[in-house]
Amino acid sequence: MAVMTTMFVVAWLGAGPGDEPSKLAVAAAVETFTSTAPAGPVPKIAFEVHDITVASPDWRGKMLAQLEPVARQEGSAVWALDQKALADLLKYCQNDARCNVVQSPRMISNVGEPARMTNETSVKYVAHLKRVSDGPPNEGTHIAFVPEIGEVHDGIRVNVTSSQLKGQILFAKVAIEQNQVLAFLTTTYTEGVKPQSKDKEKEKDDPGVVKTSLLERLRPEHANAASINGTIQIPEVVSKRIEGEWMIPSEGALLVSMGPAPRRHDKGLRQSYQERLVAITARPAPEPPIVTVPAPAPAQSKAPATP
Repeated sequence: MAVMTTMFVVAWLGAGPGDEPSKLAVAAAVETFTSTAPAGPVPKIAFEVHDITVASPDWRGKMLAQLEPVARQEGSAVWALDQKALADLLKYCQNDARCNVVQSPRMISNVGEPARMTNETSVKYVAHLKRVSDGPPNEGTHIAFVPEIGEVHDGIRVNVTSSQLKGQILFAKVAIEQNQVLAFLTTTYTEGVKPQSKDKEKEKDDPGVVKTSLLERLRPEHANAASINGTIQIPEVVSKRIEGEWMIPSEGALLVSMGPAPRRHDKGLRQSYQERLVAITARPAPEPPIVTVPAPAPAQSKAPATP
């Protein structure tokens, strides 16, 4: 190491073969050399996420002694669980037909790099109507509405934006977002349509042609009251977000509750309880197996046979 450092200093300062580098130059060179030295391999972490939906708050009472509070934000809460508590929670959900559990595939990333998991559905709706007509509102004879489609997401997004090891403990910055589509409200736009002007000369030439609409034949007193309707939708969405930097237990999970949210039934007469839970686990990722390729055998040549 000393020889390499001295040679580096000589090349850097342009000194001759007989010159001695100063102690300050040697110290600077050593610091530069060590700062540019390649670092060791970055540990890899395997993240797994359980997206859990419970239909009752009773799980909190059953597991109170196993929940270690970590943080609270508005109606959301964060706990640390050991491995047994996580298994008990999953078993509780399996025994309740109203619960739903979705497990994500393992996400492997280097310590410090982000990881992301989503479990959501895209819901499309008629957000606006583009009016196409040959005249101003209520004065056109031809009119149509072209729907403009909007999109909302119903579900959960889990983002591990960064992580770091403090000793053997993993701390991660986590942001969780939940969108819940409760219903679609509707409203109607109505516009009158003017009847087309009749060609009197053509009627004289062809008196057998009767130019009148069905509305005129049935209700002649309201012949000019034709109209067209279009419906637009307004999504009713509840959005929640929680974020922070928390320790993820090495032998358990970080459990985050987004808080209870009512979900209306189709007729809007009753409400059912629904609470979204996110359990995040982080384990050291196994090292990939090292595949060794055997070296090819040296070619062998045979001497020609002698008669």
